[in-house]
Amino acid sequence: MKHRKHGAFGIAMKNIELQVKVEKFLFDYADCLNEKRYGDFPSFFQEDNCHYEVQSKENEDLGLTTPIMGCYSHGMIRDRVAQLVDNTLTYRRLNLRHFISNIRIDEDKTGINLKANFQVMQSDLEGVSELYLVGRYEDKLVLNHNELKLISKRAILDSFSVPNMLAVPI
Repeated sequence: MKHRKHGAFGIAMKNIELQVKVEKFLFDYADCLNEKRYGDFPSFFQEDNCHYEVQSKENEDLGLTTPIMGCYSHGMIRDRVAQLVDNTLTYRRLNLRHFISNIRIDEDKTGINLKANFQVMQSDLEGVSELYLVGRYEDKLVLNHNELKLISKRAILDSFSVPNMLAVPI
């Protein structure tokens, strides 16, 4: 059976393919963090003109733009994880599991706008597990050479309070 690359069917197939590609990108991102491959974290971002922010929902709703944590260049993102990679940062070591759901994408001429919910569970070395963070991602991605890259990653936390030091990326 031949598939036409134009018309409603072709557009629907393109949208499904993009949705699957974005979901795989997000699941690879979560896996990178879950498996503590912090050296790979910067590779999810475009090397020029990218940023990563963690913001509280309360401040977001009030229009207060100062984030809890922000990196405004690829170099800052690399620096953010450098001590994690070198294993020189002192922090409470936990196992984290990221769960990403309700992934919504919208493509425009500047790239792919993405919204998704996330939940991060933490387990300590004794095996006690609890909810760490809940929130949403608001991301902007571009497709470069058939590879997705983040221009902007915003993690908006439902709570202003972060129960532990925000040592690792969300």
